[in-house]
Amino acid sequence: MGIEKDIEFKVGRRSIDGTIRLSAHPPQLLQLSVCYKGERASSVILTHDQVKSLMEALAGLEQSMENASEASEEWDSNERRLDGSSEENSRKTA
Repeated sequence: MGIEKDIEFKVGRRSIDGTIRLSAHPPQLLQLSVCYKGERASSVILTHDQVKSLMEALAGLEQSMENASEASEEWDSNERRLDGSSEENSRKTA
């Protein structure tokens, strides 16, 4: 059995919104967990093929966002840092 690796992203516009955590379970599984305002909302296990499909879907959505003719509202992703810290919106652990 391999070593597990976690990556956590802070999401939303405010510091209290939530997180998404990705936990690799080698060789073929990935756990995706969502927390909202400090409470775990959901968790799913994805196979390697499902991870590839999710990545393709996200890439397509990202392209659509880039091609949008109007920006709905400009916002700085660092505005969530209400405590003044310079920590980035994601954290990797081994």
